[in-house]
Amino acid sequence: MQIIKKIVPSLCTLANLIFGLIALIYIFNGHNDWAAVFIVMGMLFDGFDGRLARLLDVSSEFGKQLDSLSDLVTFGVAPAMLAYSSSLYQLGSIWGILTTLPFPLMGALRLARFNVLTSGAGFFVGVPITLAGGLLALFLLYSPGHSVWLVLAVMLLLSWLMISRVRYPDFKTVGIPKFVVLAAVAVLVGAVIFLRWQATAFFMVPLIIYMLLGIKNFLVDIWHKHKKVRA
Repeated sequence: MQIIKKIVPSLCTLANLIFGLIALIYIFNGHNDWAAVFIVMGMLFDGFDGRLARLLDVSSEFGKQLDSLSDLVTFGVAPAMLAYSSSLYQLGSIWGILTTLPFPLMGALRLARFNVLTSGAGFFVGVPITLAGGLLALFLLYSPGHSVWLVLAVMLLLSWLMISRVRYPDFKTVGIPKFVVLAAVAVLVGAVIFLRWQATAFFMVPLIIYMLLGIKNFLVDIWHKHKKVRA
């Protein structure tokens, strides 16, 4: 039983990676809408693997490293390739490639910093790559016409937020019963599979609010520092 408990969170993490790889395959085959959907599905599993590990009391350094490697593919590489395939290719081969690179590179730096930095204060430093990659995928799914300059601006903003010192709330420590977690996974995955982007639209609002919440914290911190200097 203990072995099964240890395997379950890692299976969620691997599912996240699998969805990222499927998204890349769909991108290569020209099905960008489905690629965005699978990135969102990766978000669901990424949101529950760590929580399951804590609920089952099987958290480990192995799981943490596996999670980061999976996140880089699903929320770093796949959204960047989706942006290139949807829009950035219009800049030409050289500039298209160069403008695609910052997002996964900043995502890798964000993950590396997360693995060595423990805030211990209930917040993340920099926007999580899961949110950045998911929000970019949803933006590309719903933005009309994929304006190359708008896509580039969104990518650069999210890239900066990932490596910034902006504080974002960490809700992972909130206690939720095991059956609620499992039921939520089943319902959300089913909704995304059968409703496709009609279901993924519901993710846009909370993700945008969460991103803006960090920016609000950043502005509040600047204001407090300004007040201390004046005092």
